[in-house]
Amino acid sequence: MEVGSVYGSYYGAKGYGSVRKEEKQADAGFAGKVAEKGSVSPEDMTLEEYKEYFNEKMNSLYTHPSQRNMNWVIDITDAAYKRMQTDPEYEKKILDALAKNKAVNFGGNIPVIAYTRVDDTWEKCYGYTQGMKENVGYTGGSSAKGGSDAVRQKKARQKELLEEYLEKRAQAKRQQQELLDEKIAKAEQERSRLARAWGSERQMAKVANAYDANVEMGGTL
Repeated sequence: MEVGSVYGSYYGAKGYGSVRKEEKQADAGFAGKVAEKGSVSPEDMTLEEYKEYFNEKMNSLYTHPSQRNMNWVIDITDAAYKRMQTDPEYEKKILDALAKNKAVNFGGNIPVIAYTRVDDTWEKCYGYTQGMKENVGYTGGSSAKGGSDAVRQKKARQKELLEEYLEKRAQAKRQQQELLDEKIAKAEQERSRLARAWGSERQMAKVANAYDANVEMGGTL
């Protein structure tokens, strides 16, 4: 999974570092609901309650300052929420992966778009970044002297990393397609083999039946 985070079914995280007053009130409202119920297991929550519960966990994860101006698109399926609600280990795996992504230091250059998809199995989860732009809201403590050279170097390095990522992604897709084609070919071969075997067995059964009938009538084949 590449850089991304999870907030509801769809969430744009530009300017994520700030938390609005109404958001705090909403969090407090849900926390109050949970407090009224006492110690509530996620499995005992409704799906909507669990979504709020999970998003509060996400909100508490550390986010590196360089990501404040990122345009994040986050997509969690209902199936993923349901899986995490009943599978604490899967929930932890997703949170750990997202925490690692949120801690990435992009420095003075960040992706134009960072997308993460969370689904009900790890194999169906994926993410990618697209484009690169100067992160004007984050200096990273660089001094004015030599700053322009550092920015150019970072831009060049980020471009290299993006190209490497896109190439690896394309290669992985090619490999997956090759494996799929191989599986289909093997399945077709097995189907043909079984069809031939079935035809041969039917032919042998006909011969045996004919022989038995001939024996009963006292004849010979």
